[in-house]
Amino acid sequence: MNIYEKIFARLEEIHMSQIELSRRTGIATSTISDWRKKKINPQADKLVAICKALDMSLVDLLCDDEDKKNKILAPDYIAEENIFIEKFIASSDDVKRRVLSYYECIVTSQSGIGKDSGRNISIIKDTDGNSIVLINDILFKSRRSIDWDEIEQILRKFIGEYYEIAETAEKVYIGSDFPDEFTHSKYTKAIKGANEKAKANAITAIGELIQIADNKAEYPDYDRRHGNKAKNGWYRYDTRFGIPVYSEIGEIERYNIFRARMLVRCDENHKLFLYDIVQIKKETSTPHE
Repeated sequence: MNIYEKIFARLEEIHMSQIELSRRTGIATSTISDWRKKKINPQADKLVAICKALDMSLVDLLCDDEDKKNKILAPDYIAEENIFIEKFIASSDDVKRRVLSYYECIVTSQSGIGKDSGRNISIIKDTDGNSIVLINDILFKSRRSIDWDEIEQILRKFIGEYYEIAETAEKVYIGSDFPDEFTHSKYTKAIKGANEKAKANAITAIGELIQIADNKAEYPDYDRRHGNKAKNGWYRYDTRFGIPVYSEIGEIERYNIFRARMLVRCDENHKLFLYDIVQIKKETSTPHE
């Protein structure tokens, strides 16, 4: 039985709807529906959340009864490195693939949202040829669910990463000051409603937002509020992203498009560091369908 078949069998067994699974995992209902319609398995990074929501183990989800009977993934075997390696080498190609998917899943869940975590992000062009980052699976669907302290901890896993702006080939690094500024700046504390939710969900696409950034310009340090951090250079870039709007049954109906401004500082070695994302505003044009 395929992984997606086990998921739907478990949903029927515990009388859980796809909408409830979406609510518990943060996975869009359209994505869940596609597993059955297109006969595809979920991405590995989503398996931990799915198992937690369905109250089942990864072994139950990844392995068939015969595999479990042979204890391919039993904890006693994993505890002994050599035995695990021997079992892995002797197992079938299908079991090896599942074990590797399991490993990828664990690594992803420990490292948080990173460069290559299998996130559901896409970049499209509007009618004028301008890039928009579409965030297809959002973390925060309502204002009440936003915990900025939690977001700060997620962003700390980005520190040390860098992303390249496609237009200028500039590398923009994530420094240790970015998580705190992004989550607790005066701007963040002041924004409300849709703009606040948009900023919270932007954390899943930091790399892509940097990638499509354009319109670089020197930016004044108003009232010298940033002090020494701005002394070597202070810039702003424009970027755009889309947040899905869901129907009553949890299907994506359209995307609201937001403009935002990235503040970037320069250090004494002329390296660029992302400092904050501000001036987030929903565009008044027709939302992307």
